[in-house]
Amino acid sequence: MDTNIYLSSFFWSGNPRVVLERAIRKLDELFISKEILEEVEDVIRRPKFHAGKNEIDFFIKSIEDISHKITVTKRVKKGSRDKTDNKYLECAIAANADFIVSGDIHLLEMKEYSCIKIVTAKEYLEEII
Repeated sequence: MDTNIYLSSFFWSGNPRVVLERAIRKLDELFISKEILEEVEDVIRRPKFHAGKNEIDFFIKSIEDISHKITVTKRVKKGSRDKTDNKYLECAIAANADFIVSGDIHLLEMKEYSCIKIVTAKEYLEEII
């Protein structure tokens, strides 16, 4: 999951929340790297989300508890047009993941990377259910 999906799942209902709930119920495996977790924490702290310290701490701890932490050892050289999105590709490769669930246009336009499908939350749910 990318940061867009994490934040959508936390603040709103809908497909991103269903994807996260599947990971909570251990129906699907969720992988995260240190870089992704840092970005999620940085973004959720932005004033526009009006999240309090306790909410943020709970959310980050919850993600850590349900995720497999991945150490990225190989960097992507030719990935997303937005190089800051390469952390998702790197994590998925290191995890041998089947999907990246994203709300980011730069990732979604790729559709696939190294046999990893890049899909919206809705597309992911349609594919696995």
